[in-house]
Amino acid sequence: MAASAWNVIQKAPIRSLLAYAALPGEPDLDPALDQFLAAGGTVYLPVVTTVGEPLMFGQVTGSMASLEPHGRWGIREPAQDSTLLTAAQLLSPTVGLDLIFVPALGFGIDGARLGNGGGFYDRTFGPHGAEPLGSELRVVGVCFAEEIGLTGLVAEDWDLRIPAAVTEDGTHFFAA
Repeated sequence: MAASAWNVIQKAPIRSLLAYAALPGEPDLDPALDQFLAAGGTVYLPVVTTVGEPLMFGQVTGSMASLEPHGRWGIREPAQDSTLLTAAQLLSPTVGLDLIFVPALGFGIDGARLGNGGGFYDRTFGPHGAEPLGSELRVVGVCFAEEIGLTGLVAEDWDLRIPAAVTEDGTHFFAA
């Protein structure tokens, strides 16, 4: 999985990216993220501050293995004492975010995303979210190969749609 993510990172000049720290059973991007950090890149991760609210974001300042689990779901996050960014700040030209990796439990044939049910990514980046993602930013989902093309999965108008996803088999593009 990390090799597929690294291939996406290498395809274009990337200065900073948003990823996630995998929970048990989720696709693990840590090796690719550590390689990117070692090459001088900047990695941001989501931070859940309040249930029902958009995500905040923190910068990784060490290796991915140095992150500690926090909060209700035990997600590895950057230290809470660091400066957290809103979605608007994260997407600002000052940060220069070039790529977003979004985890999923699966994707429909049109890029409809099945998340863990909290709605955090939809509430943050969806069409009606705090900071809807435009087409100028590369957004790539992450899931296992058998979770691609789930039948019956349809995006609602508030759901974040993903144009492509990486799996252990490489990159898959979704029909619009």
